[in-house]
Amino acid sequence: MKKVLSFALMALMAGYVFVSCDEEKLTPEEENKPVVPQDSVPGDSVQTPADTVSYTLSMTLPKADSLYLSTDTMVKGGWGYYYIDTIRIAPFKLVHSVSTAGGFGMGFTYSSLTDTVTPGYLNNAAFTGCGVSTNSYFTVNTGGDMYGIAPEITFEDGKAYVAKECYVTNSTYAYRAIKNHDDGGANYVKVWTAEDSFTLTITGYNGATETGHVDFKLADGFNIVKTWQKVDLSSLGEVTTLHFALTTTDNNQYGPCTPTYFCLDQLIVTDK
Repeated sequence: MKKVLSFALMALMAGYVFVSCDEEKLTPEEENKPVVPQDSVPGDSVQTPADTVSYTLSMTLPKADSLYLSTDTMVKGGWGYYYIDTIRIAPFKLVHSVSTAGGFGMGFTYSSLTDTVTPGYLNNAAFTGCGVSTNSYFTVNTGGDMYGIAPEITFEDGKAYVAKECYVTNSTYAYRAIKNHDDGGANYVKVWTAEDSFTLTITGYNGATETGHVDFKLADGFNIVKTWQKVDLSSLGEVTTLHFALTTTDNNQYGPCTPTYFCLDQLIVTDK
């Protein structure tokens, strides 16, 4: 496993150019559709005491349209064969998996993918086409809980950190499934209605104790998130684990029909 450096260090070493997401890559039907304003704009800083250290989970990649897929360790579970790996960006630790059938599996990966048009699970791009302030971001498939691939972020040193905030948006896969009734040909999703919703729940744990949870609607009726939105995590307090789950009003007997994917960037925690 190749250790991942923070985006700031990578930029310093390789001279990468950061890009802005101010100009979204939207198709014509979305360009004039308003999104209900939420919270503050990207770029706000977290105010902390002078002796407090802040850590930001963020990435930048040297090339556009790159996707991290590790094939270091193969395992076999009840779901078949997968490559399992750990993404480490101090102090954060994230579980990553790749299906031997091809493509990102469950848990977390990072990318600079820019395709905001193509539907289906093979497109792991954020609908923004880039991160909050760099070309890269994290794509999360929360469907791994039942297979032992936990959609959660922990810390390498095992210590508790104070949760502050993060930015989230829809994946292109989920957005197209909701917006266009198009999941890439699987035909599981229904036609979305004004009564439907798609909700991200972030739950904090300190050891085995739940510290609270925060809900954020990635789709609320026809208001579907298509930009980076800040989520305040301060109510979770000190955490050793952040767990991510997606729920939808579109389900069948096997579970969610809405793709259980979203994108994450700029997760900030502090050491006190």
